[in-house]
Amino acid sequence: MNDILDRTLRDLDPAVTPADLDTSTDPKARSLLARVVATDPMGVPAPTISSRRVLTARRLAMVSGGVAAGIAAALLLPGVFGGGTAMAAWTATPHTVSGDRAAEAQEKCLDNARDDARRTTGREFGFRPVVTEGRGPWTLVYVNDGGSHLAEITCLLRDGDLVGSHGSTPGPGAQPLPPAPAGSARASLGAGTSSSEESVRTVTGRVGAGVVGLELATEAKGSVTATVTGGYFAAWWPDAPMTEERENASRRGGVTGVTTILQDGSRRSVSLEELTGRTSTQVNTPATSGSVKLD
Repeated sequence: MNDILDRTLRDLDPAVTPADLDTSTDPKARSLLARVVATDPMGVPAPTISSRRVLTARRLAMVSGGVAAGIAAALLLPGVFGGGTAMAAWTATPHTVSGDRAAEAQEKCLDNARDDARRTTGREFGFRPVVTEGRGPWTLVYVNDGGSHLAEITCLLRDGDLVGSHGSTPGPGAQPLPPAPAGSARASLGAGTSSSEESVRTVTGRVGAGVVGLELATEAKGSVTATVTGGYFAAWWPDAPMTEERENASRRGGVTGVTTILQDGSRRSVSLEELTGRTSTQVNTPATSGSVKLD
């Protein structure tokens, strides 16, 4: 690992790294790095680390076994999200972003998605924006391939500047995802970006016929209203900094419940098992890779 990454990782954890430990050659340190950038065999994305000096977390996970794998977290340099007062401007209810501001944000996210997909997979995907929403000075843009729904990227911009992104690409033999059932929703949990000061958790996915709204019950911010449009939804919220220990402790991605709002005004509770397509055991069992501090 380079000097920038070494310093960043030490800042992110209170543990003391021995002065004589060379993290670039130490077998345990190299093993930790390999596990951090790997994809969990259960399909739950594992945290990744960005060593770039730039304030973006642009990574796509390569996929094995034909299953779409995403980035659960990227560790960013301090101050990426604005911190403190700036993050206090976040709102649990989104506002509409339109006109030139929306077009500019969408184009930046599309450029980012195409660039990373081309670099990491050597393939071209027909990305298109499906959700664009605002919360305070931030704009979220969610793009996907519009076909299999397996290639998708979510970008977060602050005052027009891209500050973070995460996503997934399909591996060989991956099959298109089935439609979301009427009145329900489909999504994966655990996506996010983090600095040493704070993190941003994101949930994006699809809604079934008759769904006009969706609310997420979150551990950090209580009820968060998602933007629902064209059969898709997206929402994000700030949280405490992510650590490997914290993420290993739960597979819920900071979500405790989901409610869809139907055309007739009725509300329907959607279990996390129904939302993710996982069993109760998978949803509630902590990761089995162990808990390792990032020294």
